[in-house]
Formats: sequence, C-alpha cells, structure tokens
Amino acid sequence: MKFSVIVPSFNQENFIERTLENLVEIKKKAFSKNIAFEILLFDSESNHHVLTIIEKYKNSLDYVEIKKDLGQYDAINKGILKSSGDYWTWLNTDDLLETEGFLKVAEILATSPHIDYIYGGVTYIDENERIIKSVKPWDLTLDLLITKQPAIFQPGSWFKKSFTDEIGRLSSYSCCFDYEFVLRLLRNKAVLYRCDFPVSKFRYYAYSKTGSRTVQFIKEQLIISKNYGRKWYNYLTYFSKLRLMKHFLFPRT
Repeated sequence: MKFSVIVPSFNQENFIERTLENLVEIKKKAFSKNIAFEILLFDSESNHHVLTIIEKYKNSLDYVEIKKDLGQYDAINKGILKSSGDYWTWLNTDDLLETEGFLKVAEILATSPHIDYIYGGVTYIDENERIIKSVKPWDLTLDLLITKQPAIFQPGSWFKKSFTDEIGRLSSYSCCFDYEFVLRLLRNKAVLYRCDFPVSKFRYYAYSKTGSRTVQFIKEQLIISKNYGRKWYNYLTYFSKLRLMKHFLFPRT
C-alpha cells in the first residue's frame, strides 16, 4: 500500500522547514517498515527564503513544482492528479503529522482497504510547538456537519484515491474546501473509520489562516451547509450568525 502527502506551499518561511523535516522523517520510518510514502510539493512562487528551504529538501521529495496557482485548493488538486498512492492527504506548511499516528493508520488500512476516509485526533500547537489542546475525534455524519457542527479533522485525514477519483476534486473555496469535500464524501456513502488516537499536529496562531480569517470561514460554512440542505431553523444557522455578529462588534486588532 502506498501513501501520498500533498504539500501546498506559499510563503511560510517560519514553519515550512519543520513541516518538511517531519515528513521526511516519516518517509524514512515508513520505508523501514516497507510502507511506500511519497511527498509532493506545490509552491506558488514563494519568497527566496522559502524557495531556499525547498531546495534544501528537494532530493528527499518525490515531486516539486514551483508555479503560480489559483489558491490552496488548486495546489492540492494538482497533487491529487499527480499522486500515485492508494491513500492521499494534504499537509499545510505549518502543520505536522504524528509519526506513530501515521504508522497506526497504515496498519489499519493494510487490513481494511475498504475504508474510504480515515481520520483521528488533532493536537493544537502554537508557534513554538507547545501544546494548546488535544481534540479527540467524534463520529462525523452528514446531519451533524450540516445542521450543528461544521468541524472536521484535517490535517490527518486520509482519503482513498479510487473513491475520491469518482467524486471529483476540491471545490474552489478559499477556506472551507475541506469541509465541502468531507460533506461530498459522506453524501456519496464513503466508508469512514475514526481513530481513537492523535494523527496530526495543527499549528494555531494569530496570523494563521484559521486564526486570522474566521469571518470568511463562517461565511463559506454557511454557503456550503445551505447547499447541502441546512435550514434556517437549524442550530448551525443561529450559532454561525451569532459568531459573525461577535466578530463585527468586537473585531480582532
């Protein structure tokens, strides 16, 4: 069985080296256990510092493309087309995968290749990799994600390529393309598996995409969930609009 990690990259000079170091370490560990693991990096013409770091790790990566893209979703879509693994994921250049978590995932999929989507817990870390909190995974259902809670577990999700090839690639949202993609998986009856252990480390900080673009995330979640059947009386409708009101009344400085 083979695993593909797609790395969308753009101007993350503070963290990209740690992310690439993490992936190369996992690749070596996987190789020692006869697990095929490829790393595909797509950089949207980052600054010189980032390109220098990419060059440093280039020989350890399986594919590198330095070319302007249309956004994060576009870079990942390029990777999906280029990837050759049975399962794939993407990892942003400020996040990390848990080595032992990945190896456990590989063990599960080796004996259960019918799984279409596998995910697990996420550990939130700050700029210095200090743990902020650990989030245990819960069962994801279409109804839950559309009407109550739009939270999913990415990074650390792995998708079966033969299944995702049938449902198409990521949609062109700037923030919530992953949320829409998981909804599409569920709507198409994907076989899910929830891991009871951490599989990734998500770096959360003030100027991160998640930390700095909350309003855009909420707006896209409302659009997407409505497209999938959310009603005006669902809990998610009121909760999201209250969050928007809070950010307009008390904007972050």
